Parts: sequence; C-alpha cells; structure tokens
Amino acid sequence: MILKWVRKKLLKIYGIYSKRLANKLILTLSIVVSIFIIAVIMISYLQTIDILSKDYIEKSKAILKLTGQSVDSYVQQIDDLSLTLRRDEGSRMINILIEKSGDYQDEKYIQNKIQDLFNSRQDICEVRFYIPSDSKSYYISRKLANVNMVDDPIDQTEKWYEEATSGRYFRYIGPGPISGAALESGEDSKTFFTFHRALININNQSTLAVVSISFDHSLLEEINWNEGSRDGELLCIFGKDKQFFYCSDAGLKDAVRTAGLPEDINLKLLNGSFLTRINGNEYQAVYDISEEFGWVTMKLIPVDILDKKPREVRNLNLLLGGICISLLVAVVGFITNVITRSLNRLSRQMEKVGKGNFKIKSEVRGNDETARLAEKFNLMVEQINELVNEQYVSKLNEKTAQIKALEAQINPHFLYNSLQAISAKTILSGNKEISRLIEALANSFRYCIKGGDMVNIGSEIRHINNYLLLHEARFGDRLSVDMVIDNKIEDALIPKLSIHTLVENSIKHSLEKISGSLTIKVRIFIENDKIIIEVADTGPGMSQDKLREIRNELNDRNWLEKINERIGLINLNARLKLIYDGKAELEIVESSPAGTRIRMAIPMEGKGRQ
Repeated sequence: MILKWVRKKLLKIYGIYSKRLANKLILTLSIVVSIFIIAVIMISYLQTIDILSKDYIEKSKAILKLTGQSVDSYVQQIDDLSLTLRRDEGSRMINILIEKSGDYQDEKYIQNKIQDLFNSRQDICEVRFYIPSDSKSYYISRKLANVNMVDDPIDQTEKWYEEATSGRYFRYIGPGPISGAALESGEDSKTFFTFHRALININNQSTLAVVSISFDHSLLEEINWNEGSRDGELLCIFGKDKQFFYCSDAGLKDAVRTAGLPEDINLKLLNGSFLTRINGNEYQAVYDISEEFGWVTMKLIPVDILDKKPREVRNLNLLLGGICISLLVAVVGFITNVITRSLNRLSRQMEKVGKGNFKIKSEVRGNDETARLAEKFNLMVEQINELVNEQYVSKLNEKTAQIKALEAQINPHFLYNSLQAISAKTILSGNKEISRLIEALANSFRYCIKGGDMVNIGSEIRHINNYLLLHEARFGDRLSVDMVIDNKIEDALIPKLSIHTLVENSIKHSLEKISGSLTIKVRIFIENDKIIIEVADTGPGMSQDKLREIRNELNDRNWLEKINERIGLINLNARLKLIYDGKAELEIVESSPAGTRIRMAIPMEGKGRQ
C-alpha cells in the first residue's frame, strides 16, 4: 500500500512538473543521471566492502598464524618442563616411584622437586603430582606456601587421565584448572589450560605418576594478537579437539562457549572464516590452526565494525554524488532552456495560426531540427493560406462533378430500357432463347448500375446466375458451376460484385486459357462468426512466381493506393479492407496444376458501410 501511494504521488508530481517540455527534459535527464550516479556509488560501496573485508581478514589470518605459532612454542616449553621430573640426577625420581620405600628423605625429595617445578615459572598457577598406586597427591598453588600431601583418589576413567597415561606422547592438554574437590584453587577464571604429563615405567609400561600443571594468561598478554585490531574484537582459543580454552572478554566467555563455534570450524583447512551470531550480534569469525599442537586461534570481528570504513567511503561518495547531481541539474536546466526557447517561440506562433492568422511567419535561426521545423511551419502556413483561397473553387468543382455523375447515369438506363424493348420484340418473333439471353444481360447491367455498395448474398447469387447464363451461351458444356450456400445467410450483406469478381477471375484466367472443360465450385457458409466464401476451379492454376507476386500485392500495406488502379482480386482486396476496416480477408489458399482455390472471409457483426 505504501509503495502504491508513493508511486501515485511521484507520478502526480511528474505530471504537474512535466507540462513544459523543458521541465520534462530536465526531470528525465536528472532522474537518469541520478540513477546512474547512485548505481556507481552502490557498486563502488559493495566492491569497497569486499576488498577491505578480504584485506582485513587476510591480515587477521596472518596475525592469528603468528599467535598459533607462539602458543605452539609455549606448549613445547611446557612439554620440556614437564619432563624435568624424569630427567633429574640419576633418574632418582623414577627410582623412588618404583621402589616405594616410604623413606622420609625420598618424600622430602619429591616435595622439593615439586616446589622447584612450581617456582620455575611465574605463569604457573598450581601443580599436582598424583601417584595412582597410593591414591595420593602432592599439591601446591599460589595460595599455598609449601607442598601439601593429600589423599586424592582420581577417577581414572576421565578423558584427561586416559589420554595422559595411554596416549602416544603420554600427555594431555585440557581447559581450566586442576580438577578435584580437595584441590580447588578458586582461580578458574585466571587459568588458561592445564598440562598433564604421565611418568611411565619403561620396563612394564605402568603409570608411576601424573604431574598436572596449570598456567595463567600471561602468554596471551605478551602476544600482540590485536595489532591493527578494532574495538569490540575478541580472541578465542580452542584445542585440537575443539575444546574451548580462552576468550579475551570474560563477560562473553559463556556465550562463546555455547555459541556452537567449533561446529563451524573445518579442521581440514589450516585457516578459514565464517559468519556467526553471539548474544544477538553478528560476527565475522576468522581462525587459524597451528601445525604442531592443532591449536585453533580465532578472532571474532563485529560485522558493524568491519563495515565501518566502507560506510564512511559510501557516505563520502553520496555527498560528492549529491553535489555532482545538483551541478548537473543546473547545467541541464540552463542548456535545456536555451534549446527549447525557439520551440516556445514557435509554439506561440502556432497558437496565433490556430486563431486564424495565416499571414504570420516564423524566424529561422541556425540549421538544426528546430530551424527545419520552423521552415516546415512557414511552408505549412503558406499552403493553408492557399487552400483557404481555393476553397470556393473546390466547392464549385464538386457541384460540377455531381452534375456530370447524374448525366452519366442517363446512358446506362437508356441502354437497359433499349435491351428490354429488344427482348420484347424477340419474344413476339418467337425466339425465346435469344430473349432469355438479352433479359439476363439486361438484369446484369441493371444490377451493376444499381446504387449502393452493399447487397445481400441472395441478390449477388441471382446476378451470378444471369452472368453464368451468358457465358454458358458462349462456352456451352465446357463450363459447369456447383454452388453450395447456407440458406441462413442469404440476407447477410456483402460488397456488391465481390463473389462475381471471384467467379469472373476463374473464367478469365482458367476457362479462356484452356480448350477443355472447367468446373467452378462456390461454397458459402459461416465459420467463427464470419461469412466464408470459397471459389475453386479445376483450371491450370498459376506458376509459383506469379502466385508469390499476387500474394505480395494482396499483403501490400499501401493497399489504399491500389483502389481503381487495377481490377479483379487486387481491387476487391482494397475494397474489403476499406469497407470493413481491415477485418475482412482475401487470400489465395492454393494454386496448382489441379486448380486454384480462393477464400474470402467477411465479419458477421457490422454489415459494412452502405
């Protein structure tokens, strides 16, 4: 409804504003140019979005790749650190775990090594050393000054334990702090990940101990992942099995964890990007997968921020486009007014001619279309003036022509009356055959000179019977005619001599050119609310070249000029189009050595002009 209302208003404004040609040209050109400029701006805007977005995404992928490499390097250091317990002097730690002497010195040695491990790095949050054979753990964290030993049975069916004790590298990296109710640190939000390392007895492949080390976010604070980044962007890190590890915005950590991002990550590609929604906001997610440990580093870029610079470019282009359109409209208006000034002057002169002033003359300037129009206008005014002066002469000539036409009718009537007198004398002398022929000729002549251009079909058929009677006297048994007529349409009006022309055409172009006999079939019926008249003969037909020539003349668009120029089919075709406004048809259906068939279709509605 709103669009229809706007369209209606715009058309109304256009109609009001476009009453002058100058305004119409200004409005049309302004609309076309405005559409062109706006289209260019929009195309430029879309291309700018695409180019800037792709460029920024590629830069983000490069930064994420460096971030992933830094995380890989960091984890490699942690992996080496976790093995220091196994590589102590003389592998004493392994021997203590195997022998299980319970000696005080051995216990103290274990605690000291764990203490040293904990103090070796500032980014370690907590350390747990678990001995599965005794179900006890040595534990230390930032809140504890010394190593504590606690009884801490661990569910050995947990994924991290199974991976660390039976995996290929006897290690596992999991999110969050060290688990266990007795070892809660209360610093979940500060923990980046926990590295689990199993110490294995090489002789029997049994698990001697599992050391778990939790690390904080110090590494991520040192990595310059947000170089060239924009406000609102997030850094997220997932493990190789798509576990969530880190989000740079602690307030969105839960939303990111539950957003289903891992399902959109294609692990077969080292990097990629996709669109996602978090808390109702749309983000462009760009990720990179590290080659060593399979870390997935991901940057979440708000789409609104990503489109900010292209929008600025678009707004600038719109401003410049608006200025250009305004200047262009002013230039077009000036030029259009200059061009149409002469047309306005010519229009005022035409108004004077319309009021009867035929002595006015337009001034011709230049040689453009307007100047030629002015010349044609001057010539037209001169011709109108001459026609006005000749009006009385034309009326006099018309009266004279009417008198001559009346005089011309005297001779045919005189001839008809004379034929009637001769027929009467012939009957008195006893020669009825000649009398019948004379009477048929008289009736045919009377039918031809009778006024009116339209006759009913019955009258036309009676005339044709008289016409054929005369030709039967000439050709004898060589001519035979078969007529099939629908009695329902005998009173329908058709052009006078129309069927006569078709029959005469068959006799003239067929019977007179052969020595044998000729059969003419006339069929008159109704089809699709039209009167169909078909005349077929058994004559020799015509050549294809002649048939093509006649058909071209029947279809000639300049049919009006053909009237009275030729007789026969061409003249009949022109009469039909003139009487029935082009709704009647005349066509040569076929013409071959077996004969010719001509079809004429006349509308039932409207009887034509009388």
